[in-house]
This record gives sequence, C-alpha cells and structure tokens, in this order.
Amino acid sequence: MFGKRRSFIIMYFLAAAVLLLTLTGDGPDALRRFSGVHSERVTVSEPEITITRSEIALMEGSSWETILYKISSPVEGPTVMVIGGIHGDEPAGYMAADEIASWVVDRGTLLVLPRANVPAIEKRTRNAPGEPDLNRVFPGDSNGGPAEEMGAVIMELIIEYEPTWVIDLHEAEYCERLIPGALGQTFLYPRKADSLDIVEELLTAVNRSIYNEKKHFLLLRGVARGSAAKGALMAGAEGIIIETCEQMQIEERIQYHCQVVSAMLYTLGITVY
Repeated sequence: MFGKRRSFIIMYFLAAAVLLLTLTGDGPDALRRFSGVHSERVTVSEPEITITRSEIALMEGSSWETILYKISSPVEGPTVMVIGGIHGDEPAGYMAADEIASWVVDRGTLLVLPRANVPAIEKRTRNAPGEPDLNRVFPGDSNGGPAEEMGAVIMELIIEYEPTWVIDLHEAEYCERLIPGALGQTFLYPRKADSLDIVEELLTAVNRSIYNEKKHFLLLRGVARGSAAKGALMAGAEGIIIETCEQMQIEERIQYHCQVVSAMLYTLGITVY
C-alpha cells in the first residue's frame, strides 16, 4: 500500500515538473537536472569559417629557395606581411616567424616569410657568403646577384598583395636602454611614415604586458636606407622593424616577437588563433 502511494507521489511531482518546464521553456536540460541526470550545457558557436593556407616557393631551384606562407580568411580585412631571417645570425626573428606561419586569422590575410636569407641562416652569419647585406638592397634588382634578386622578389610580393603593414623581425646584441644606439628592444619606424598613432598604441599594448620595465620596448624614428621597412614605404605600405635583445634568453626573444605581431594584428582588428 505504501509502495503504491509513494509511486503515485513521485509520478505526480514528475508530471508537475514537466508542466512547469513546458511553461518556462527550459526544455530537456532542466528536466535532466530535476531528475538527477547531470549534463553539460554546450554553447553552439557561430559556424567555423574556412581558412585558406598556401605555400609559395620563392627563388625556386636556387640556394636561396624559401617559402612564403599565405593564410587567408574569407572575412574581409587588412593584409599584413611578416618577414624573418633577413639576417642569418638573428635566430629569434626567423624562429618566431616560423611559429607565426602556423597561426590562423579570423579576417584578412597574413603573409609570412620566415626565412628570407636561407644561405645566411645556414651559416649563422649576418649576410649570405659573398653577398651584400640583404637589409640594405631594397628595392632590389631582378638582374643583380642573389641578394638583390631576393630584395626584388620581396618588393614584388609587397606590390602584388598590398599589405597594410610589413613587420620585419630582427635582433640586436645589446638593449637600447642600457647602451644608446645598440637598438635592442626597439621599434624602428620610418621618419616619413604617417601612422605614428598606431605604432604608439602598439608600443603601449606590448609594454603593458611586460612586467620588467627594463625590458620594455622603445620607439625610435628612422630606418636604414635599403632596408625592407624602407622598401615597404616605397611600395605604399607601412613598414616597421622589431628588434629584440640578444642578452635575453632565446625563448623570451621569440615570445616578444610573437607578442608584437599578435598585438599589431589585434590593433588592426584581426584575432589570431
């Protein structure tokens, strides 16, 4: 008798719960909670966008052969180009660019040339053997030697893809804060370029994330004649050189390069994953 009465009471409360859930619109999840069945509510995100990733061989068949990575979102947005390895003895730049080449962007296009000077990287020297400084040959010369030809190839890419910004990753032996003129931990921005507000915003954002003020970046105006940043300016793009300091551990320098590029993309309205 007691068992039947207990079953009736349980059925009564379950029926009342179903009616209540129907009226409140909580649906099956709430019913599961009421009956003791635990479930995790999953939030359905927006449909994933299809990212196009391609690899483009440059100076194919030569000792300078290298890869340009193109990561594009179908969502309209700016194009940004990142260059590493112009100097072969500055490993944090090209190692960071290697990592950046694996990123995904939610809008616009990210172009990454991690190893612009393969022969110099292989020798761990500033320049390729027997060649001039690649960061002094821009706009390059397609009929010149390998370094001048690579400069011309990079210029052609800038003209073809029309990046809003060209970010060139470098390193210096000492920090500018300790030895003026050493250039480590600096942003080098051309004097005649006119997006200083964006660069200052970028500087503030990056330094805010660095706890040790001695490792903060400084902004310096002016870049060398023939540099990739100067070439970008000639081609109608904004160019900036990021210099980390070799007195820091390699992992930290790579991290700073990645932080700067990520912050620049975010400043331009691009989120990376």
